[in-house]
Amino acid sequence: MRIDRPTPTPETLHAWLSAAPARITDLRKALRERDRLGQELSRVRRDVRRLKAVCWGVVGLLGLVALLSALAASRVFLPAEVDEIRARRFIVVDDRGTARVQLGLLGEEGAGLELADSRGVGRAAIAVRPNGAAAIEMLGEERDPRVTLEVLPDGSPRLELRGPDGMSAVTVGVRRDGAAHVLLADHHGQHRSALTIAPGGSPGLTLNDETGTPRLGLTVAPDDWSEMDLYDRAGALRLGLSVSPQGAPVIGFDDNAGRRRMLIGLFLDGKPMLDFFDQRGVARLLMTLRATGTPRLIAVGRKNQIIWEVP
Repeated sequence: MRIDRPTPTPETLHAWLSAAPARITDLRKALRERDRLGQELSRVRRDVRRLKAVCWGVVGLLGLVALLSALAASRVFLPAEVDEIRARRFIVVDDRGTARVQLGLLGEEGAGLELADSRGVGRAAIAVRPNGAAAIEMLGEERDPRVTLEVLPDGSPRLELRGPDGMSAVTVGVRRDGAAHVLLADHHGQHRSALTIAPGGSPGLTLNDETGTPRLGLTVAPDDWSEMDLYDRAGALRLGLSVSPQGAPVIGFDDNAGRRRMLIGLFLDGKPMLDFFDQRGVARLLMTLRATGTPRLIAVGRKNQIIWEVP
């Protein structure tokens, strides 16, 4: 169905035509404003892109600086080739976190290295003590030293073996003057035997009783006399056996004060002799045989003169 629109009146048409130029002017202004806003928007977009580029450049520069700084720091703190590392203590642990190796300082600035078993119990240690002595220790299950090898502050080496009770059983050492010794102890820690080498090279063996008192001694003297000495419980020499370098055997008997009272021996020519001494150590009676086999008896006075002789 067709609807007829009303025809505008001349007054309406005239009013519309009169307002048309003003509307066209407003439209042109709007178009110009849109163009200006578009240009402003384009300029802002360009500025944003430039700012982004600048920001990324700054970020890249900062990243490069940080990378170079990290590389420099890694060369300082974690160099590829390390000539020296300084620390107070190192601890190495196994997969369970148990300390197995400890390297560090001891009390009063000693230094030590300790190796532990899977339970964390120390079994071996290397130490430099505060007094300068260097030592290697092998420990038992209860951390009791069983073997100790050390160099004393004066440079003397010493090896010590201990029993299950921790008492020293064997000691081997060399003194600063060159004398060497091997000491054997019982389960009470009492020295029972000593094998020694004097600084001059003379060997000796001493056997002690349970109180540590010497009871038997064997030695080769510096002048090549071979000797065996027997002592009483007080440590006094009571019987001595010796052989001269030329082969003459001698047996000496001493009193409880250590004074020689009787001597039995053979001369180099094979003649026997028997001497008796007074409490001052002066020979007072001599018995021997002459070359012909005749017995000879000599009595000596207090002033060491012969007062009687037979025959």
